[in-house]
Amino acid sequence: MFGAQLEIPALVYVRLYLLLSLSQHGQSGPGIPTTKRSLPLNTQPPTTNCITTSLPPMNRTAQLEKRFNDILNGRVTADARSYALFLEAICAQQDPAACINKIVESPHGPSAVQAAMRYNTNSQFLNGTATKLLLYLFRATDLGDVLDHLLTAIVDPPIFWTAFSQAFDQGELNEQAQEAFAVLLLRLMCLTTGNTSSYHDLAKKSSILTRLLDSSHLVVKDTGYRIQHILSTLTKSGAPIAAVDGPGGRHDNDSDNFREISILPTADEILCQQPPFIRPSSVLEDPDGEETRTADYLDNTFRLLREDMLYEIREELQIATGKKKGRHRGLTIDGVTLDGIYSGTDDRKTRWGIKLKCQDDFKSMKNVPEKQRKKYLEKDPAGVRILKHQSLVCILSGTQIISLASVHRVEELLAKKPPIVVLQLEGEASISKTLLQLQSSNAIRLVQIDTALFAFEPVLKALQEMQVIPLSEELLFWKDGNTIGSAAVTAAQVTRPLAINPSVNLKPLLGLSSSIVLDKSQAASLLAGLTQKLSLIQGPPGTGKSFIGALLAKAIHDHTEQKILVVCYTNHALDQFLEDLMKIGIPDINMVRLGSRANAQVAHLGIANQKKERFTRSRADWTIINDLKRSSTSHCQALETAMGKFIDSKTGFRDILTYIKFQEPTYFDAFQVPEYDDSGMTRVGRDGKPVDAEELIFRWSRGFDAGQFKAELNVRQARDIWEMPSDARRDIMETWKSEIRKSILEEICTLGTKYNECQDQLMRKFGEARVAILAGKRIIACTTTGAAMFAQEIHAANPDVLLVEEAGEILESHVLTAMGQNTSQMILIGDHKQLRPKVNNYKLTVEKGDGFELNRSLFERLVLKGFPHETLTAQHRMRPEISAFIRKLTYPDLTDAPKTQGRDDIRGIQNNIIFINHTYPEDDDSRISDKGDEASSGSKQNTYEVEMVWKIVRYLAQQGYGTEKLVVLTPYLGQLSKLRDVLKRDNDPVLNDLDSHDLIRAGLMSSADNTSKKRIRLATIDNYQGEESDIVIASLTRSNGSNDIGFMNSPERLNVLISRARDGLILIGNSQTFINARKGKELWGKFFELIKQGDYMYEGFPIKCERHPDRTVLIKSASEFDTHCPDGGCTETCDVMLNCGIHRCVLKCHQISDHSQMPCQHPYSGKCPVNHQLKWKCHESKPDPCPVCVKEAERAEEKQKREFELKQKLEEEELRRQIQREQEQLEHDLRMAELDAKLKAELDAIADAQVAQQRTNVVKQKVKDIEAAKANAQAAANVQAHADTVHSASSSRTTNLITLTPSSNPRSNVPPPNPTPSPLPILQLRMKSLTTQTSSSSKQPKPLSTLPMNAAPTSAAQQDLLHQKIRQEEAARTHEQEIKTAREKALAGLKKQEEGEGEKRRREEAQAQHTLWEIGACAAGFRWIKQPQGYRCACGFHFISNDQFKLGAAEAAARKVAQKKANDDAANEQLMRQREAARDEALALLKKQQEREGRRREEAQLQQELLHQQEAAREAKLKKQQQEETRRREEAQAQQAAREEALAELKKQQEEERRRREVLLRQREAAREEALALLKKQQQRERWRREEAQAQQAAREEASAKLKQQQQEETKRREEAQAQQNLLQMAEHCYHAITKWWFS
Repeated sequence: MFGAQLEIPALVYVRLYLLLSLSQHGQSGPGIPTTKRSLPLNTQPPTTNCITTSLPPMNRTAQLEKRFNDILNGRVTADARSYALFLEAICAQQDPAACINKIVESPHGPSAVQAAMRYNTNSQFLNGTATKLLLYLFRATDLGDVLDHLLTAIVDPPIFWTAFSQAFDQGELNEQAQEAFAVLLLRLMCLTTGNTSSYHDLAKKSSILTRLLDSSHLVVKDTGYRIQHILSTLTKSGAPIAAVDGPGGRHDNDSDNFREISILPTADEILCQQPPFIRPSSVLEDPDGEETRTADYLDNTFRLLREDMLYEIREELQIATGKKKGRHRGLTIDGVTLDGIYSGTDDRKTRWGIKLKCQDDFKSMKNVPEKQRKKYLEKDPAGVRILKHQSLVCILSGTQIISLASVHRVEELLAKKPPIVVLQLEGEASISKTLLQLQSSNAIRLVQIDTALFAFEPVLKALQEMQVIPLSEELLFWKDGNTIGSAAVTAAQVTRPLAINPSVNLKPLLGLSSSIVLDKSQAASLLAGLTQKLSLIQGPPGTGKSFIGALLAKAIHDHTEQKILVVCYTNHALDQFLEDLMKIGIPDINMVRLGSRANAQVAHLGIANQKKERFTRSRADWTIINDLKRSSTSHCQALETAMGKFIDSKTGFRDILTYIKFQEPTYFDAFQVPEYDDSGMTRVGRDGKPVDAEELIFRWSRGFDAGQFKAELNVRQARDIWEMPSDARRDIMETWKSEIRKSILEEICTLGTKYNECQDQLMRKFGEARVAILAGKRIIACTTTGAAMFAQEIHAANPDVLLVEEAGEILESHVLTAMGQNTSQMILIGDHKQLRPKVNNYKLTVEKGDGFELNRSLFERLVLKGFPHETLTAQHRMRPEISAFIRKLTYPDLTDAPKTQGRDDIRGIQNNIIFINHTYPEDDDSRISDKGDEASSGSKQNTYEVEMVWKIVRYLAQQGYGTEKLVVLTPYLGQLSKLRDVLKRDNDPVLNDLDSHDLIRAGLMSSADNTSKKRIRLATIDNYQGEESDIVIASLTRSNGSNDIGFMNSPERLNVLISRARDGLILIGNSQTFINARKGKELWGKFFELIKQGDYMYEGFPIKCERHPDRTVLIKSASEFDTHCPDGGCTETCDVMLNCGIHRCVLKCHQISDHSQMPCQHPYSGKCPVNHQLKWKCHESKPDPCPVCVKEAERAEEKQKREFELKQKLEEEELRRQIQREQEQLEHDLRMAELDAKLKAELDAIADAQVAQQRTNVVKQKVKDIEAAKANAQAAANVQAHADTVHSASSSRTTNLITLTPSSNPRSNVPPPNPTPSPLPILQLRMKSLTTQTSSSSKQPKPLSTLPMNAAPTSAAQQDLLHQKIRQEEAARTHEQEIKTAREKALAGLKKQEEGEGEKRRREEAQAQHTLWEIGACAAGFRWIKQPQGYRCACGFHFISNDQFKLGAAEAAARKVAQKKANDDAANEQLMRQREAARDEALALLKKQQEREGRRREEAQLQQELLHQQEAAREAKLKKQQQEETRRREEAQAQQAAREEALAELKKQQEEERRRREVLLRQREAAREEALALLKKQQQRERWRREEAQAQQAAREEASAKLKQQQQEETKRREEAQAQQNLLQMAEHCYHAITKWWFS
């Protein structure tokens, strides 16, 4: 750290450095505040002389960098001493974006910044360090979410933010701090996530806003104006909220703040009979409402559009529930149950929804195999229509509407049996009501509502999220006389030359491929679009609105850096405009198209087809994503837990106690269970266990008293609670459970909202790749619905210019939501005199006249308001006769471009404009209704007009007009459906997306219709606006005596109808119905006056023959077409020579004048060499070879091939079976060998086991013998010792006895004993006795007789007597002992029996007492006394009968059985452990067996080798057979190849013969053409001969001579042809002969 040249120890330097750092921060130690004043960040602390002279200057930047990294990496903990250094280190980073990324991606970074910013909140810190840090962070505004993440950490919790805002409010901040506050407040107000209401409320404070607007600092003031504009969109409207007709209060989804209204309606809203709160459009023009106009404008736009959506939903619901007649088009599912929540799969999460399990399968899927169900739902047209994604579903309980939800289509769940439907609910009221009904009712059903929710929801959500209205000064506050703001960027390279010379050539200015010179109106429109912030360009039909739009896009693209958002109403119009942009030279790589349904020409511009650039996210982005994923997972798990708890409905007493502890404390106190009694003993229940905390509430809920707790103070104080009747207790319990369920529902709603917010943020983060693609494009194109659906991505791409095509038919709300915060210029191109936007609710239209005017476009509103606009005047579409109608009816200044002049007339009809007048009545079509015709309950049809249109289309096709040049229009969907059905006979009617959608919804058309016929356009008038065709055929449909024309009274609809045709216009209708209409007769009167003036009205279809112009017919019915013009001309025969030169045309007069390309259809017939019948046309050659012969040959060859294949298959099958048999035999042999080996191993194992057992037994016996020998030796030693003792003691007495014996009996004849008597006889007796005792351990040891040592036997008799006496004494003693033992045993048995009976009685008494205690009749616990009829308590107050006791005993027995079962389970477990041990022993034995098996494997291996040898022999034999079979196959293939080669050669010969015939035919054709040419010349000469008779006579003779010569030549050619034919016949004969020989 310090210089190496210093001699002071390094530790001293470190300590000095720390002291300096502490003094710099104004602290004397860790966490110890001092009175020293802290120095600014850029001020160096004072240094001491002791080190300044010896230390080198410190590198502060490096130290700050180190401190920054240490804190982020967790090596240093951020604390009070390091906060200032850390903030300074942040500001010292060179790249703010990289610095912020590092902070956010670090687990310690945001928390460290948060702690540092809120540690010190005095004014000095706020004006210094905090301001410096915020301004540093704002330099990286392009980071988006990453910067917002860090700023949110700084201001939440609002410790720093509160001090900062208070300091600003009190004027304590300097200019830089004010700038930081203003920018931070604006950014917080514009956050897209979280609750921003607190920031809006702060900005609404007058002192805050005034200080911002009055600031002398330009940045602060500008930011203040932006904040004021945002507040203007959020300000409460000036509507009378408290009044009856004001917003809010009608139902549970009616709020005075439109941003809080749920998009999907609730059941209460659907059933509400009060009219909704909607302002008339005139309120927005009220000068007194300017203050709240912006908020009112957004509010009313949202409410109008949503009411239009609700009208269609209500209508569909009335039909579905039977309250209104009509055809319900959706699916109905009866009987669904709640099955949990769905949040997507593990790898792809979605917004949460509820799973509803159906009782039965869908009808259309009952016959679908289980494995095909998912494919059926994904691929089959019928399966795809089942519960489409995001379609609307109504949940009903019986006939009561519960709520509405959108379908989240999960094919895997729908494919289950029974299916599971996933619904996504919106709004806490709908979620709670739905879940409660699903839990309590069993009659829940689902009704699918066929409402295009996708067309409304994105726009409505975008309106709710809208905080800024760009160009609001022009859109809302423009007044007559105000100047129009200039565009922020103008293409000066184009505008300057064009302003000087409107007729300048645009080719060099825009880099076009051809010269383009504009007229004055086009030049003015182009200038307005390039120079004005808001420009309106009106284009009457055919004036080239799209052309001007393409030029504007080209100029902005080439000469500015601005990004353009192009918006159209339909996909068709969008594709056409993109094609114009490509044609004008804008590169495809600079354009992108959002949405689907693009045509083939622009499909490559789709965002899915764009080149995938590698999009890399920073580590900070991944940190945010991971945090969101963790939060999402946590919320999802909690949501699943709450839903599971709700579904189970198991509200326990513990949950109730927790609830009443906070909500009903009186009840909670009454149910408190004391843990100890007065003596300090733990209270126990009947089971002897401590009483739990739920005992009292349990007893109370069951209607019991407090039991043993009656005397407790809390019970006595709650006497009124404990004296409640049982019914009241149940009601209160149900109320508590209901409240707990409601709290669970609130938890579900809260968790679901948080989870969805996480998912939305994740989707936005993962959508940044799409944003990167959009940001790299110059032109983004989409429909109005697509602009709302992709609003976030589009706004993130920051388009500068909004260009709207056909702006006159787009709702104002759609244009409004297409604008982003940075939109600085808008170009509206349209025509307000054509059709208005389409709406569902007629009451909201301009035509209704109630003032709501939902279908008035922004373009029309601004034009009618007087906003300056440019109008194109030259039309380039219609021939002058057609444009005259709209010129005189609508556009008086409209002119015709030169290219509309001098066009050819329509062939086959008498006029280019025809009105076919008739009186055939119309028909009603109740299957479908037209939205714009509110007065009619159904649509309209006219059969006569349909048949006439069909024949007219066919007739025009006969005149050479392809279906691509025709279009059939009609105002009514019913007529459109009927026209489609009839035109399908000859053509393939093609409908646009909007008409197809309407017919499919009505069930009148299948989405899978497809055909190979010629395609013809068919459309309603409303959906053909903006398109054109060469010839328009229109069916007006209306024809009735009441002169009712419905919505055909609209001048805009008539304007569109008569301005679609370029060359021909054919109308068919009842003129009197329109002229005498109750409404609109002035308009139609003028139109029919023009028709009559031009002689365009006919009482039928006026046709003429193009070959015979003088032949004209007026066809009044469809059947007359076949009579008067069957082939498109008149009824005369054509009779023109065909190109064969032999036959003439036999058709009626038709359009084709040149018959050279018309094949002759004259029939020929003949026979082949084998007499097969042949037929052919004149333009065809005679069939050669004979088709029948060829087919027979092919059949014979096919038969032979089948026979060969069958034979080959049989041989292969036989070979396969042989191989299989051998393989099975081999497997059998192997199996037997294996079993033999196992058997031998088992026998060996048994023998080994027996030997081992014998050895074990021998060993055990030896051990016993050794132990017995040891015992005997010990006993002998003991006896010897005793004998020695006795002998030594009695030796003296023995000697005396021997000496006295002779003197005592001198006359005895008995010999005297030995003088030294031996004790061996006694010792032997003793030894024998001891041995017997030792060997019989089970017997009682016999005591030895006491032999007097002074009386030893003197003879054998005496010894025997002595031995006998001893034995008798021992026997007597033994007998006495046995008697004594028997007596003792008997006494012991009697005593044991008495003890057992007493124990049994005690056990029975104890059991009875325990059973009585468990019954709980005596809460005091007194002893029970047995009585004859039962038991009485010792206290004398309780009695239990024998029956009651038996019942209690039975319950106790049941418990014992349970206990016994538990003991048995334990015993079983012990047995299992013993078995495990036995198994281990068996495994050990098995291991030994395996070892022996290893020794025997060698023997088995020898047998296996023998088997392998046998198998090898069989395989060799099999291989040989296969080789022979392969050889046979090769021979067969060679034969087949030879046959194919022969056939190929034969075909080659036939091909050569065919070529020769073609050459001959071409020669004949040439001759025929030459003859025809000569014949034509001859006819010309004949006409000349009529004029000059004599001069032409000579010419005829000369021509005759030439003709004769030609005929001779022709005869010669024919002879040569005949010779050729003979040669061909000979070749054919040879071919048949060769074929016959070959097959024989």
